[in-house]
Amino acid sequence: MKIVIVIPTYNEAKNIGRLIDVVGEEFKKMPQHSFSVLVIDDSSPDGTAKIVEEKSKQLSFVHLLVRKEKNGLGVAYTHGFKYAMQELGADVLIEMDGDFQHDPKDIVRLVAEIDNGYDYVIGSRFCKGGGIPRQWELKRRLFSKLGNLVSKIILGVKGVNDFTTGYKASRVKGFVDTIDLNNILSKGFAYKMDLLYKMHKAGAKIKEIPIQFGLRDEGSSKMEKNNLLDSLKVVLLLRLKDKDTQKFLKFCAVGFVGLITDAGLANIFRITILSSKNAPLLSGFIAMMVTFLLNNFWSFNEFKIKGIGSKFLYFIVYCVSSCVPIVFRAYFVGFCVNKFGNSFIVFNIAFFIGIVVGLVWNFLVYSKIIWRKK
Repeated sequence: MKIVIVIPTYNEAKNIGRLIDVVGEEFKKMPQHSFSVLVIDDSSPDGTAKIVEEKSKQLSFVHLLVRKEKNGLGVAYTHGFKYAMQELGADVLIEMDGDFQHDPKDIVRLVAEIDNGYDYVIGSRFCKGGGIPRQWELKRRLFSKLGNLVSKIILGVKGVNDFTTGYKASRVKGFVDTIDLNNILSKGFAYKMDLLYKMHKAGAKIKEIPIQFGLRDEGSSKMEKNNLLDSLKVVLLLRLKDKDTQKFLKFCAVGFVGLITDAGLANIFRITILSSKNAPLLSGFIAMMVTFLLNNFWSFNEFKIKGIGSKFLYFIVYCVSSCVPIVFRAYFVGFCVNKFGNSFIVFNIAFFIGIVVGLVWNFLVYSKIIWRKK
């Protein structure tokens, strides 16, 4: 395999020469693979590019890209990815900092997991065996851990504990080459979460390996001031752009239409043609028909049910499944009222819990049984 290590730099003159030498020694441990180092320098005023240029004359595996402006870590990495794939023929991309905070010795471990069949190997600070510097101030430690926890909850990627690590190996064919690198959601550090989520959605086999994140040997931190807000924006956008999320939001909107239809028709029937006892039965049935049709043609239109016979059959399943949470809610509310008293607060809390349970139940039944992927 052709493995390209992509290293973005800005004012890393004190680190980059030594780092290239150390990385080169690690390459010797894996003679079965071909390696390159690609440095993307944002026109560092301290002469970083000159040092890399001299190294490239001595070492054939060193390559340099110089960008005219410093416009974000994410932009630097995606620029490097495209060059590595198009010009260097990369089969695997490794993201790595240029300041020794990522231990070069971990390259062997990252590549070993790619050899074991994984497509996206994450150097994790927050899995068992991983760690962050004790010297970090409390605020940075809390922000880092809290940010990863929020990302994990919102994005729901199983088996991943470190969403913002910058030390990763990615398989190109079928994965990185399927991602639109021109439309990454963040120019800064949050590109990491964007890329991770898109690799996950592409079906990448993901594995975390523990790493110890070190302190910088030389120079100053490149941490961006708006990192936290940018990360939150990216996480929310990724979730909102997700097809399953959009499907669920459409499902909720249809449910609201059904509620308005049910309540409106019940009141109309009550004062015109039916008794107060029977009006909700007819309005409820009509509301079910309305929501079934809207879900079929809008919420779950990707798996639309065709044919009158199939629609009739699935409508029966729809009605039966929709009655389950209603019955559950009635019994749950009754239990809570009997147990804790028939107060306004008890009744409405129990009623609301019943609605939430019903919402989850209906969505799962509808998406997994009625409008499932054929």
